Amino acid sequence: MLPHPATATPNLRATPSPFAERINPRSAARKAQYDANTSGNISNEHVEGLRRQSNLSTLSLSPRRPSLAPSGSTATTRAPRRGTPLAFPANGMDGDDSGFLSQTMDEDAPWTMVDRMRNWRNDAMTQHLYDSAKFWGGKVLEMTGNPDDAFWLAQIHFLTHQFAQAERILTAPRPSSAASTSTAPPARLTDMSLACRYLAAQCMVRLGKWEEALDMVGRRGLGEGYNDGNGDGGIKLTASAAHLRGLIHLHMKSNELAKEAFMEALTRDVKCFESFEMLIGGEMMSTEEEWDFVQSLPFHAQTEDDAEFVRMMYTVRLKKLSHSNDMAIARQRLTDDYGLGEDPDVLFSRADELYNAMRYVECFKITSHIVLLHPYHRPTLPLHLYCMHHIPNLRSRLFLLAHEMVENEPDDAISWYAVGLWYFSGKRWEESRRFFGKSVLIDPRFGPAWLAYAHSFAYEGEHDQAITAYSTAQRHLPGSHLPLLFIGMQHLGLANVSLAEEYLLAAQEICREDPLVVNELGVVALHNQQYEHAVQCFQDALLLARRVQSSPSAWSATHLNLGHAYRRLNQWDKAHTSFRRVLELDPRSAAAYSALGIVEHQRGNVQEAIARYHESLAIAPGDPVTCDLLKLALDDISTRMSSTRFAFPGLPPRVDADLEEQVRALDEEIRAGETGRLAPPLESEADDVESVVAMQSASPSGIEVDMSEDEEDGGEGETMDMTGDGG
Repeated sequence: MLPHPATATPNLRATPSPFAERINPRSAARKAQYDANTSGNISNEHVEGLRRQSNLSTLSLSPRRPSLAPSGSTATTRAPRRGTPLAFPANGMDGDDSGFLSQTMDEDAPWTMVDRMRNWRNDAMTQHLYDSAKFWGGKVLEMTGNPDDAFWLAQIHFLTHQFAQAERILTAPRPSSAASTSTAPPARLTDMSLACRYLAAQCMVRLGKWEEALDMVGRRGLGEGYNDGNGDGGIKLTASAAHLRGLIHLHMKSNELAKEAFMEALTRDVKCFESFEMLIGGEMMSTEEEWDFVQSLPFHAQTEDDAEFVRMMYTVRLKKLSHSNDMAIARQRLTDDYGLGEDPDVLFSRADELYNAMRYVECFKITSHIVLLHPYHRPTLPLHLYCMHHIPNLRSRLFLLAHEMVENEPDDAISWYAVGLWYFSGKRWEESRRFFGKSVLIDPRFGPAWLAYAHSFAYEGEHDQAITAYSTAQRHLPGSHLPLLFIGMQHLGLANVSLAEEYLLAAQEICREDPLVVNELGVVALHNQQYEHAVQCFQDALLLARRVQSSPSAWSATHLNLGHAYRRLNQWDKAHTSFRRVLELDPRSAAAYSALGIVEHQRGNVQEAIARYHESLAIAPGDPVTCDLLKLALDDISTRMSSTRFAFPGLPPRVDADLEEQVRALDEEIRAGETGRLAPPLESEADDVESVVAMQSASPSGIEVDMSEDEEDGGEGETMDMTGDGG
């Protein structure tokens, strides 16, 4: 007769236990009951060892294989036996760095039938034979009643998406073991183990039981009773539980609580990359806030040997508008010291920096290389797609890539974002909104799709709807300054200058290094007639643009705004220099030619001003502001001609001196002819007279500019904004 499994099972356990975390003092009474109920499976010394456990991985897929050779034997011909993943570790050690427990028990003890079935269950689970794993795991649990076996059976049900069954195993009260004579009431696995609570909460999330899942992992933290320790034994369960709490809070629209939970998860274990991605990739923190938080994480305390490596990998993923030198040093060290020059995250860091500097061609070269090596590197794909939108002649490639992504990943938000971006590139705003909307329905926190959705309204001139879309994006991306910036720009378009200033200042509080925000504040100052402040804002914007190594041509509008600010201050030379700088960066800037015409007109160079206006109209025919400016210049020169005596070139001085007398005599002859005293002139003479009369009788106010042909040929031209806002 076989001995009872609860007493005959040898302690050959290679996988750490989910019951290894410190017990919360609030559940001490339930733990005492559990100890009594399981006294047939674990000893008091074992329980004390569990209390000392702090930092072990939940599941090891490669347990150790102790030898079957007797102690002192040199036999090596027998096959090794595989350890079985169990919940309780066999020793009271804190755990080694690899996350495995050392085999401290007698390795010469014979294997029982339970050991072999546990071995079968483990092999079946690691080889994805889940039905076999459930079959043998169920038999082991029936024979032993061991909570370890219950936990791993629940894991198998979870992996096969049988969440309700896994939850029932973890939360159902378990009766006392056969070997126990205690009369204590049954206890649940979730009352005693954080790993079991974490797994049960994962099941509840999949089943849509959000409130129950939040109660299972705690609403505001695990409390002071959980001490993670300082060792490096894998991802800590406390960090995983905090991350799951953050996901639940996000689903329940509690962004601040979610942010707090993700920060707790990273603080408990810096290796919890999911929480880092939610905080940084999800734009939950401002630029300086995320920099200060990441640099203050306890890297050395938790990963002493790998602290610098982990810190640099996180550093290169932060926002690129500040601390660019530190990020460049981190990228260089990761390339030289760790051989990660071709790593997609390191390459993405440089591509993101170029994208923020508006150097789209260089960015596209790097993103193309990343996509070639890693076709579905998620952080890179939005940059790659947006660069294809900005670079001319790549629209066909954007179409092909979007088609391929939808075919391969139809449930991915980025795929439908790519389709919407192709329509957006063709200025088909309504069609693009349909696909951007589908993208944000799949992933409500996908920032690029929200911004593009709002841009489609802005380009159509639907300012109110654009503001609503930007506001929604701000709720989903509280750490991003871009929605606030774009809301401010929309209010500027509506001439709501005070509201625009409020939003722009709020955007500047989140990100002080963005030159575009400073440029828009300068435009607000122009509207408020604060010209000296406007000059300072535009100069600061250009300085920030140089600091981030941005493309100079991207900031021609800021030079144009600066020129208008100088013009308002009557500093004509500085204004002229700024407008000339605009033409150096963009030779086809109609607004710059018009602005130069204004400066020349103010200087008194009317002929030069008229030439500049004509150059502007050659680029933007029919522009109403430039046409009005040209008419003013023509009126001015006509007035000067009528009030000033000009010499006619080619005439002798004597004739020129008597010209006025001759013209007066001619007028008298014409009047005499009108009364019948003069004979009608010949046909050729009549033509000359009529032309002279027309010239003489034309008043300055009668000069007209026929714009019918210009308007017919020119189509719709952009109106030059005299404040520089349109530039």
